[in-house]
Amino acid sequence: MALPWPDLPFLLALARAGTLSAAAQMLKVDRTTIARRIEQLEESLGEALFDRLDGSYSLTPFGRRIFAAAESAEQDLLFLEKSDDGRQARGRKIRVSLSEHLLLTLADCFRSFMLENPDIILELTATDRLVDLGRFESDVALRITRAAPRDLMATRIGRPVFALYRRNGCDGAGERYIARPSEDQVPRYVLKYAPRAELGIAVDGIVSARELIAQGFGVGVLPRYFADRDPRIECCSGRLSDAGFALFIVLRPEQQRLTRIRQFVDHVQRYLTGMPGLDTAVSPPADR
Repeated sequence: MALPWPDLPFLLALARAGTLSAAAQMLKVDRTTIARRIEQLEESLGEALFDRLDGSYSLTPFGRRIFAAAESAEQDLLFLEKSDDGRQARGRKIRVSLSEHLLLTLADCFRSFMLENPDIILELTATDRLVDLGRFESDVALRITRAAPRDLMATRIGRPVFALYRRNGCDGAGERYIARPSEDQVPRYVLKYAPRAELGIAVDGIVSARELIAQGFGVGVLPRYFADRDPRIECCSGRLSDAGFALFIVLRPEQQRLTRIRQFVDHVQRYLTGMPGLDTAVSPPADR
């Protein structure tokens, strides 16, 4: 199947923007031009590329395949472009969504990837919000969740090892428990190691919880791969329940066709395999 290349920029823009108006703004044309070029493209290919609903456009399964081919061609062309001084242009981009504590944990991983792939730009978004990969909000997501997302390609890396932490040398911190907002009492597995613990403060986010622990607010539960790097705090328990959570690398199925995406996923997976505090094997029993 021969692709009509002149129409592909309109496909890319509409898939990424989701509406005719936003795509038109991206390409600096009017929205009727976008609509006309998409209709021409669908007619030439003989199949619908988008589902239309209340002014929003989302790719059909066939559209996803065409989008992946178009994006791959776009990135290859960017790679071949030269800057004014003759150096290779830095045009290939990978958008990565992950929580803040994972960004901090993987900083060295991202640095080494950039050194090995100087032509690729990493765009990192630190958020706990589950971005919509189907709407192209990101290329790759690193998620800690109980189950692999449906309709996406998810690689299970391992299960986080959780433990109780306190400020270094601060035994009295065990009288207060730094809870998650959803908790209204001290969990039994915490009381096992801090029997006098009472609810003292609740905070959303692993990085914020670590900072409160380091400041002596109390004890709190953290993933070991993140907490053990901080000399201000110390582990004061055995392994705690992970509640079935695991770390996944997630992307759209068609993204695996892109060389830069495969390179990035492979690099991150190698870095995480065997990381202390991340169980990539069968997990031993944990306190509940």
